Amino acid sequence: MKRMVNSFDPSKGSTDLTPDEAALLARRQRVLGSLAPVFYEHPVHIVRGEGAHLFAADGTDYLDCYNNVAVVGHANPHVREAVADQLTRQDTHTRYLQDEVIDYAERLLATFPDRLDHVAFTNSGSESNDLALRMARTFTGHRGVVVTGNAYHGITSLVSSISPSFGTGLPLAPFLVAVPIDDVLKKPDGTFDDPAAASAARAELVVRFEAAFAKLHDAGYGVSAVLLDQIFSSDGVLPGATGWVADVADAVHKAGGLLIADEVQSGFARTGERFWGFRRHMADADIVTMGKPMGNGIPTGAVVYKHDIGDTFAACTRYFNTFGGNPVSMRAAGAVLDEIEARELQRNALETGDYIAVEITRLLADAPRFGGIRHAGLFIGIDILDGDDSRTPDPDAAARIIAALRDRHVLISGSAADGSSLKLRPPLVFSRADADRLLTELAAITPLFE
Repeated sequence: MKRMVNSFDPSKGSTDLTPDEAALLARRQRVLGSLAPVFYEHPVHIVRGEGAHLFAADGTDYLDCYNNVAVVGHANPHVREAVADQLTRQDTHTRYLQDEVIDYAERLLATFPDRLDHVAFTNSGSESNDLALRMARTFTGHRGVVVTGNAYHGITSLVSSISPSFGTGLPLAPFLVAVPIDDVLKKPDGTFDDPAAASAARAELVVRFEAAFAKLHDAGYGVSAVLLDQIFSSDGVLPGATGWVADVADAVHKAGGLLIADEVQSGFARTGERFWGFRRHMADADIVTMGKPMGNGIPTGAVVYKHDIGDTFAACTRYFNTFGGNPVSMRAAGAVLDEIEARELQRNALETGDYIAVEITRLLADAPRFGGIRHAGLFIGIDILDGDDSRTPDPDAAARIIAALRDRHVLISGSAADGSSLKLRPPLVFSRADADRLLTELAAITPLFE
């Protein structure tokens, strides 16, 4: 079985737990079982949050450098007030005429190019990707799907079958081809500033995807869609060679398929440069999916699409989602847009992310285990290498660094198929003071990078 990166291993236990933590963990395991992993060798008992901070039962303030769902901060007052107000009014399904879902749909679509002109609402990113794949099948008449090598796109039966990051315990769909990209894109920031290097990377990736299309055609599946997380989080955080997704979009269109941009990770201003990750890549996306960050954790998701795709789907089957687009979720989502706009969080993501990347590079430049940093806005990946062999990733060293930061009250996690990359993606309200605290704690554990 493939374990989640940075997860607690019940078979090993933990000698650091307090009696209360041990009792709570035992209760959790008794009722939630092995299907509910928990982070860290010494799990953290969280009771409240505020902004980019989570507070433990003993009052310890943990700096949250990991939770992208609380995009405008934990317990955001504006979101809380919008939800509370709507709960005093009504919260039912969208098969009545309601202002909330229409108001939000209009605001959301205004952030997209004109050709992406319709939206369907769901309760999660998993539901969104499931619906997007069904729409692509119907529109193209094909079943084949292409994803990246260690992609994760959700937990429904269909979507988990095209998510290689779950490992090999259950077979992946026969109509799936997974394309490795990390060996091309897993390079430090600045590598692809050289036009020749970026062009070579883009060309190599297109060749790989075209080979995947040919394989699916030969197998009789055809190509329905390429489904891409636009920051490639599970592959190791790979924002480089900007624009290659546009080349893949052109290639999949020629192959008869669609480009589905999974924006659960990269959307809502996360990358700083653009509001949506696919626009950062200048790609002609046909369908765009999103999930819980749009509601700051209130269950909600959406599928934005070109209207002819939806019309074709609707002519074949009906789609409804009892609570997708419900008024409470729509009010939460509208409050998130309010906060991003009013607090200029896209600019903050760009500037704070750049600051962190520059300072981490300065701090660790000569450390043997530092394999370089990649980032786009407030999404950051750091490669950890074997100190004796600069070519070999070291997931054990990465795990030690994650644990050491947890002990210093900073929460991050890992990425890549082997867990050898550190992953940081804090709430967009992450401040310069928060960044300085992160850098101070990293400086305190620099011997682990030696």
